[in-house]
Amino acid sequence: MSNREQIKEYVRDQIAQADFRAQGYVFDAYNKKRLKRDIFMRLQTHLNKFLSGEKAYRWVTLTGLRGAGKTTVMYQLYNSKKNIDAYFLILPVDEIVEILGSSVSEVLSVFEEMMGKSLSNLDKPLLLFLDEVQYDKKWGITLKTLYDRSDKVFIFATGSAAVLVNSNSDIVRRTIFEKMFPLSFTEFIKVKHQKTESKGLAGKIRESIFGSQTAGEVFEKMTSLQQKIDQYYLDIDRLEFERYLYFGSLPFMIALDNEALVYDQINKSLERVVNKDIPQMYSMGQEVASKIPGILYAVADMDAFNFTMLADKFKISRPKVAEIFNALEQAEVLHRIYPVGSHLNQVINTKKKPSKYLFSSPAFRAMYYKTMGNSITEQNSRGKLLEDLVGMYLYRLFEKQPNFSLNYDAEKGGADFVIGVGNEKIVVEVGVNKTTHKQVIQTARKVKAIYGIVISEKAEALEYSEDANVIKIPLKYFLLT
Repeated sequence: MSNREQIKEYVRDQIAQADFRAQGYVFDAYNKKRLKRDIFMRLQTHLNKFLSGEKAYRWVTLTGLRGAGKTTVMYQLYNSKKNIDAYFLILPVDEIVEILGSSVSEVLSVFEEMMGKSLSNLDKPLLLFLDEVQYDKKWGITLKTLYDRSDKVFIFATGSAAVLVNSNSDIVRRTIFEKMFPLSFTEFIKVKHQKTESKGLAGKIRESIFGSQTAGEVFEKMTSLQQKIDQYYLDIDRLEFERYLYFGSLPFMIALDNEALVYDQINKSLERVVNKDIPQMYSMGQEVASKIPGILYAVADMDAFNFTMLADKFKISRPKVAEIFNALEQAEVLHRIYPVGSHLNQVINTKKKPSKYLFSSPAFRAMYYKTMGNSITEQNSRGKLLEDLVGMYLYRLFEKQPNFSLNYDAEKGGADFVIGVGNEKIVVEVGVNKTTHKQVIQTARKVKAIYGIVISEKAEALEYSEDANVIKIPLKYFLLT
């Protein structure tokens, strides 16, 4: 059988099996339709506008961390439209490249032949779904050409962060990039228990916490929402937060009950990032790449560090350490938090004011703690997981907001986060059982913050300190943003 005949057979199978494959993503083990992630409506809006003839983005690229749920959303989007009069084609690009030894361009050429008509002259819309496009090195030019050939084609592509890194300006002008983050707590509960949050509550909490002028105003607004917040938590087991903190922010972990299997799967996901995604972004020698797992464990286990110390520890040059961290940041495994007073485009003196790195999901740090142990105290290790969690939320909450900045106070006793909203700053400290406001007050004075926030896991109610202009917010309240 010729390669072209193999591709034809493969395409026929993809078309014939699309509904069957979608079942596992659209329905749960009890054949109940899964509730949609928050991002689904935004993605569906792009498709609806295209189908209704409105001016719309005809090419949507969904990026995000491995295991964040991109493939699930893709099949849910397909399933929502599968009964309309259109051509459909779902292509797992990793299979095309690694199993067929082919490319997206060649498969589309064969598909054109099978339809008996040119993609430039379609009689009805084509909805093209491409999963993990970064496996095809020429994905960008292939889709750009297709996009320019026909206005009856809607392209939905998923990919790792490498997609963004390798995108040229021609691609960026044509596609809209949407990002999928790890699950929020309410999404975790929604996916696991089919329980929806109170409509509009998240927006009101966000506006209360980040849109006020004083801590007193935050307190008043949050107090008015307290009844709805308490009502949401009425039938939620307290242990669900533990599950969420340790692994539940990664949706592919929700269905697993065996803790050892959970962390094994998380470790394998990280291995795929190191062995597949990062090589697509950087020409990194095997000797340097082999240091990445050890460096990630060091990040998980150390309260403070700098590149020079890590270079000495792992016997590689400091520039190579910087390259590794940049790759891990681009792959969305780590979030880099710059010190107060720095800017993304400035060179930072890491000896004096190092950036700090948080995991993009606390599940990664938890995996290292559970499988390899840690040397920092139990209180500090719990605190680091909570800091990862709040950092993950802040990145999600303020994505695509140009006036937003996120830093931390690198001075001794400085606060965990300094949030810039326009010209105003809000200081945030996170902890297990924070009883004082010292760190928040110290940093707030330095940066002239409009107020300070303490997010405390053990707190059961709001606490307002008028003298300090600080409000303590229970973590479970913050998780509903």
